[in-house]
This record gives sequence, C-alpha cells and structure tokens, in this order.
Amino acid sequence: MKRTISGLIAFFFVGTAIYFVALPSRGVLGKSTSSPQDVVLKKELPKKVVLDKDSQDDKWGEVAFDHETHSTKNYSPDGKMLLTCVECHHTDQPAAGLKLPLKTSERKTVLTLDALKAPDALGVKLCRACHLQVGDTSAEIPKITYEGKTNPTKLTNEIAYHLNCETCHDNAIKARPELKDKIAGSEDSAKTCKGCHVPL
Repeated sequence: MKRTISGLIAFFFVGTAIYFVALPSRGVLGKSTSSPQDVVLKKELPKKVVLDKDSQDDKWGEVAFDHETHSTKNYSPDGKMLLTCVECHHTDQPAAGLKLPLKTSERKTVLTLDALKAPDALGVKLCRACHLQVGDTSAEIPKITYEGKTNPTKLTNEIAYHLNCETCHDNAIKARPELKDKIAGSEDSAKTCKGCHVPL
C-alpha cells in the first residue's frame, strides 16, 4: 500500500512538473509571450518568418517577413549590397563591432551565412529571446535612453521590430525615392502599417 501511494505521489509531482514546463508562458491578455522556438538557437536559414504572430493588439495582424530575400539579395538602403546578418541580429558579433546604442555581444566572430554552416557554429537566437512583449517579466527587457530624452525606452519586441524595419525602409526610400510606393513603410502613414501588416 505504501509503495502504491509513493508511486502515485511521485507520478503526481512528475506529471505536474511536465505540465508546467511544457506550457508556454502566458502574458497580458492570455496571449503567449514566448515559446520554445523563441529561445532555441537556430542554425538553418528560414525562408519566411511571421512577425507579430501573437500580437497583443489584433487591430493590425501578422507581418510576413521574407527572410531569404532580405538576406540573399541587395537589400541595403542604396540597393548595392547584401544586408549583413548583424543588421538585425546585432548580438551576433564581437563587442568591438558594436555601435552605440548597442551594448550586447554574444559572439567572438561576426555572424555570416558561411559561419553558420560550420559544424561548431553557435545557433542564432530569435529577436523575441531578448525583446519580450510588454507585460512579460520573465527577463529584463533591453532599455535605451535616446538623445534629448530623460526617460529610457524599453525595447519590447514591438518597438525593436518597428525601429529596425522602419529605419531601414525609410533610409531606402531616401536613397531611392522611386521605392516610395513599392516598399512597406513608405512615408505615407496610411500605407505604412497596411504595407507590412495583414489585417485579421
């Protein structure tokens, strides 16, 4: 009898632990704030990625991002060069390569497509591993104090995505005005959101 009770108690605790470990953390409004793929290091180059897939605001919907095109074609603002991996994956370079306001470095060599193919290469963390959603307190969200401001800005995933994507798109439009009606994030604010976000 004691053996059966001990077995049931052990089963209960193991089962409970598995249940809580397997569940994704829940954020504001009950939406998932992270999932295993957010923190697992990836070594393969994704062709397409969905940003904002668990947005807290259903007004705008998901953003389809063509990762392959952005990483294999001349998508620099002037259209003459490939974008480097560290344009977005800024922690994947040595500390000496960081430019302010960036502070975090997690590699001894610069991330490149070739470097990622090496058998001993580190994988790449997704943006959401550091840039969490508003309300997610599972880790510290990076902060930056912009010039002319007194209070720091929390670089949540929403702010980080918008800063990175919009800055690059705006620079491309300045360098090549003919892109204004073609590129998502044109200066016409009515087109900006709809250019990237697919309404639900």
